[in-house]
Amino acid sequence: MERETAVLNGVEIAYHDAGDRAAPVILLLHGFPDSADLWRHQIPPLVEAGYRVVAPDLRGFGDSAKPQEIDDYLMPKLVNDVVALTTSLGITKAHVVGHDWGAAIAWMYAFLMPRRVDRLIVLSVGHPGTFENPTIEAREKTWYMLYYQFPGVSEKLLRQGGWRLFKQIIGGEGDQTRYLRDLAKPGALTAGLNLYRANRSPESELRTGGNFPPVLAPTLGIWSDGDKAMVEDAMTASEKYVKGTWRYQRVEGASHWIPLDAPDIVTDAILGFVADETCVSAQPTTRRRRL
Repeated sequence: MERETAVLNGVEIAYHDAGDRAAPVILLLHGFPDSADLWRHQIPPLVEAGYRVVAPDLRGFGDSAKPQEIDDYLMPKLVNDVVALTTSLGITKAHVVGHDWGAAIAWMYAFLMPRRVDRLIVLSVGHPGTFENPTIEAREKTWYMLYYQFPGVSEKLLRQGGWRLFKQIIGGEGDQTRYLRDLAKPGALTAGLNLYRANRSPESELRTGGNFPPVLAPTLGIWSDGDKAMVEDAMTASEKYVKGTWRYQRVEGASHWIPLDAPDIVTDAILGFVADETCVSAQPTTRRRRL
């Protein structure tokens, strides 16, 4: 997909922007090791349905710049990139859709910037509060996150033997060929792994406090039964953090990469939820937090 670029918070961010500029906005956020290309099956029908669709390559991914410091990927900086991008495009409110790390960013964006979110749709990854006391099953599924924590060593082992270990972790799912091509770019692998090092290190469990503001926007959680990385309970338990209308959709026969494996289901879910007039937002009871 063709990209435009903007320098936001000192980092060049590439993004895809399609549809009528005056139309309601759907913002699509990808995860690791993806890019905006994850959404290539959703963007055309969403635009055809009358929406403006904005899909950035997150910092460190795709055609965006790839800072090499771990702290460059702290979650507040990723959220601030979304704020800066939407502000630069004149977008004050959007339907926000996120997958994988994009879902994590979408959750935080929604509870920190409630006035900027109309509807929230999160795929695969539940609310960050559900990660505070993970089950053994959840830890077993996310073993690779611990493996990514060793700067230099992780990079060498993932590349070793023609990317053998990386291919085993991905398991032939998603856009494996594209991932290998993208991660071969200078600095790309370290940038992607730094996302985990900044936000999912063992030390991060010691810093969690559970004091999350509620999500006020109507929220749809989507999880697939073939997900090898995330447990269903983390998504269904997210309901307790949402004060607006909550919906849950379970997709059968899809891997972790639901937008690729079940494109029509994801597109229909997005369109159906943003148009659902029975959904309501909760009213804020306290002032929102600042990043």
